[in-house]
Amino acid sequence: MRYTNISSRFINIAKSKNLLATEVLPQGYYGRTACIFDYSCNESLVVLQKFSVNRYFNITYSWLFLSIDNSIIDEKEILHKLDAIQMNSDVTVGKPIIMTNETNYELEDVHTIGKHLCKDVFHIIYGKWNPSDGLVIDRSYNRYYARGNFGGIQLRGATIIDRDNVTGDDVDNILSVPGSEPGIVVFVKYHYALLNFLRNYHNFTIKYRVARGWSGRLKSGYRLGVVGILARNEADVAATGIFQRINRHAEFDIIHQSWEFKSGFIYRITPELTNAAGGGDFFKPFGSSVWIALLLTLLLIVIVLKLSGTLLFKTFQNELNLSWAAYIAIVVGTLSQQGIPGIISPRFSLKVAYSSLLLLVLVVYNYYTSVVVGGLLSSPGSGPETVREIIDSPLIVSFRDIGYHKILFRETKVPIIRELYDIKVRPSREGKDLPPVYTDVVTIVPFLKRGGYAFHCEMTEAFQEIAYEFDANDICELRTAKGLFNDLRLMSFVLPKRSMYTEMFRITMMRIQEIGLVKRTLTIHKIEKPICQSGGRVHPVEFFGVSTAFFVLCGGMVLATVLLFAERMSIRNTKKAKHGSPMFKKRK
Repeated sequence: MRYTNISSRFINIAKSKNLLATEVLPQGYYGRTACIFDYSCNESLVVLQKFSVNRYFNITYSWLFLSIDNSIIDEKEILHKLDAIQMNSDVTVGKPIIMTNETNYELEDVHTIGKHLCKDVFHIIYGKWNPSDGLVIDRSYNRYYARGNFGGIQLRGATIIDRDNVTGDDVDNILSVPGSEPGIVVFVKYHYALLNFLRNYHNFTIKYRVARGWSGRLKSGYRLGVVGILARNEADVAATGIFQRINRHAEFDIIHQSWEFKSGFIYRITPELTNAAGGGDFFKPFGSSVWIALLLTLLLIVIVLKLSGTLLFKTFQNELNLSWAAYIAIVVGTLSQQGIPGIISPRFSLKVAYSSLLLLVLVVYNYYTSVVVGGLLSSPGSGPETVREIIDSPLIVSFRDIGYHKILFRETKVPIIRELYDIKVRPSREGKDLPPVYTDVVTIVPFLKRGGYAFHCEMTEAFQEIAYEFDANDICELRTAKGLFNDLRLMSFVLPKRSMYTEMFRITMMRIQEIGLVKRTLTIHKIEKPICQSGGRVHPVEFFGVSTAFFVLCGGMVLATVLLFAERMSIRNTKKAKHGSPMFKKRK
């Protein structure tokens, strides 16, 4: 058996007029402290109000109110005047019932569903105690269920709708319909649906306060948005999710996390975009190590052929002594599948060398052509995948017309985001057939289908409209790139810090998740990317796909022209030297 050290303190509050609550109950003892209080004392209300101011009637302290002399006192006159009695208070009143032979006590569970909303304090009898039978608890009593019915109380709510002329009375009509709408993000509707589960289960209503954004701060330090409303404890619940950054843990209680925020760029792949992702390169089929190894191997073959030819020329008669340029031309022609010249040495050693060269060319050429043809016949390349590639691409970028994009560009100090803003956002689009910089999903989808445009949003917001507008081939060409909020993932369903409803709502959300309602709600509101169900479309090769070959040709022509003039100058100088020499004049 394990024993626990228990210490007891008896304090005569009648003699402690200058009593400090923090001296009686130090904060280091919370979690294992039970307080037995004699509420029959004349000064009991004054003392309890001191504890109430310091929030000692929450779940961390267990209170038992007894009348030591068994006097019948209306405890409601005391408890109803304490502002700190909450939904999560652990307060029991032992109410004496005078019998003929002994005194029994009825145990009352005391709580309120909203003292800050001027609601009454409830007393629920859940057990009895008497000297004969001891403690008897009603087995049907469950604190969660007993306190779970809020009796139609109206809680204060807050949500985000970035529209003009929207009041709290319009919230239910707007957020109850799934899907993306102007000024409303999808995860707000999702958390509104979760809040509806809590509202129906616990039987309460909500009077909403509408904000235009999540957070912000004036120069005076005043907090803006839903975050400011919750931080000032001006709302009991919030029909939205927030990013639970490190500095917000001290301000909010998390009751649930299930929405994964995935932002990114959505665009349709076109042949022009493969260049932005490194495609369309003549050297792309092979890696740099393969090209270097191939170049060194061909150079070695040229050297071996030249040395072998020179050695055979000196050893045997009727052997050709070809120049370096001739051997280079033979190797290049063989590499280009043009075969080997018919005039070669009949020696077996050179035949083996040429056969090895042909075998090498056969393998390399087949690998190269297979990669090129396979790339043309398969689905288009991945296209831009990072913010840097989006900036370097010819894509025209638009953003979801919602507050967090505008705040990001206004306040960010990240260099790559500032560069994105300067290149893709700041240039004027007036008078052009282009989508606005900030727009909604319905407006941008026709531009996405046309190609050459990208849209940054939480990607699930656009997938449903894309599935309606795109055909099977268009969906196969849909691509996504990393967004601007990749450091943020899980959205938090939060309440104000130390809210009396935190523990109750956490338990309810766990039960809702266990029976599958959370997954069902996610399926309704979080639309996944449409699946490609058709084969890849073959795109024509654009000029940049073969530009390297043209550059090589142009470079060769320029080099040939330079060498032509150099040879002419060399021949002229040679002739002049011959005509001017004494030996030439003597012969003449």
